Order: sequence, then structure tokens, then C-alpha cells
Amino acid sequence: MAELVEAGEVRHLGLSGVDGELLRRAHAVHPITAVQSEYSLWTRDVETVTPVLAELGVGLVPYSPLGRGFLTGTLDHSTLG
Repeated sequence: MAELVEAGEVRHLGLSGVDGELLRRAHAVHPITAVQSEYSLWTRDVETVTPVLAELGVGLVPYSPLGRGFLTGTLDHSTLG
């Protein structure tokens, strides 16, 4: 991927679902711009990685902040089995 950035094919690199150690290893090869991770009332695992994100200057792109629709009141209970 770093070669694609150097060739001008890709501007920035991002990762998904990493822990702090993997983020550090990847960042050592080529700067990582952002990490995507689920972050909601039910899933806060990314908080263990946020100190490393801050240290390395990597952004966080959270998804499913409303618990995959649970908090929106639009969840169709008939499809839950």
C-alpha cells in the first residue's frame, strides 16, 4: 500500500479494527491517516486504541454510534428471529 501512495495512486492509508500494537507496526511502515471502528454504547473497544491514535496523530472514523439502529426506534423486531 505504501508503494501505491508513493506512486500517487492513493493519497492516504486507513485501517479498520486494529489494536494498538498493529497500528504502531503499520504506522512504522507508512503513516496511517485514519482508523475505522464501531463505537457505540454497546461497543467501546476502540477506547483501548485511542491513546495510540492520539500519540501517532491518527484520526478515528467511528461507525454505528446509535447501536446499529437500536437507539433510533426503527428496529423491526419481527426480523430478529
